[in-house]
Amino acid sequence: MSLTRPSEPAAEPAIAPLFTSERDNIPKLRLAEAEMPPDVAYQIIHDELMLDGNARMNLATFVSTWMEPQAEKLMAECLDKNMIDKDEYPQTAALEVRCVEILSRLWHAPEAAHATGCSTTGSSEAAMLGALALKRRWQKRRRDAGEPTDRPNLVMGINVQVCWEKFAKYWDVEMRLVPMEGDRFHLSAEEAVKLCDENTIGVVAVLGSTFDGSYEPVEEICAGLDDFEEREGLDIPVHVDGASGAFVAPFVDPDLAWDFQLPRVVLGSTATAGFRRMRARSRRGSRPRSRTSARSGSSHAAMSCRSSRSRPRRISTTSPFTTSRTPFASAGGSCRPTRSRRIAPTWRCSVWW
Repeated sequence: MSLTRPSEPAAEPAIAPLFTSERDNIPKLRLAEAEMPPDVAYQIIHDELMLDGNARMNLATFVSTWMEPQAEKLMAECLDKNMIDKDEYPQTAALEVRCVEILSRLWHAPEAAHATGCSTTGSSEAAMLGALALKRRWQKRRRDAGEPTDRPNLVMGINVQVCWEKFAKYWDVEMRLVPMEGDRFHLSAEEAVKLCDENTIGVVAVLGSTFDGSYEPVEEICAGLDDFEEREGLDIPVHVDGASGAFVAPFVDPDLAWDFQLPRVVLGSTATAGFRRMRARSRRGSRPRSRTSARSGSSHAAMSCRSSRSRPRRISTTSPFTTSRTPFASAGGSCRPTRSRRIAPTWRCSVWW
């Protein structure tokens, strides 16, 4: 695609001068002819951003969040690091690995020498990597059986975050959306199973719905798919979009079964925003039932997965992009204050880098 630009407007909009050091109006759509003092440039942008809402008070669009100043200081100190360059920044990479190990234990992954995973730049990338792993596994299984691979579908509630629609468009996967009905505002086991067939690469369950923050019944969905496999012989995995609930549930609902302790759950994503709230609750005395502490000094998104299964008939591999039902956990995110047995009493927040 060639790079184009809009035609020059008749009268280019300008930023009104606020300070005497701004000799002329400052153009909005092109570089100015002359430089300006850094303090002036900062103040102009700072003042324009005052027109935005207050993130600490925004309860509607999943951006309300808070973190201790020490964590913000660490993030500022790492702004100039290109963390994808593992050779140049080995200690950052080591911290990432430790976060992966912590998540694998917090989410009850089977014991292994090392947990497999990586960080992502947000929940969209996390969800897409996980869904891509589901698609690759399904394609390999179908090719080995001499069956077509041109019509994959993914089952989920209509309440999922928009990143799932992006995945479906980018990787040519049919979205099978379960609509809301009556007092049911998210996916149910019965409705999920109805939409599954031999072309279903997986089912997405959300631990913290975008609309109301409620937990979808992951354990019931897995049980329904177990019955479906007994009847139809189709083994369909589950991805848990943990949003921030995956960091909240281990502390607030420690008896809730939603993670890798359910054999059918193979993928899960979460948000570091939820981790922030979890740390605040941890200081007040709440503790997870996991086998290790969930504390970490890392402020970036982390992803954890396991490479072995307790069900022997399934293939295992260390790669999330091959044929296995590899549990694949990632980070990203989504904010609403809610409270009930299946609704996390915390902010559900998205954090993007």
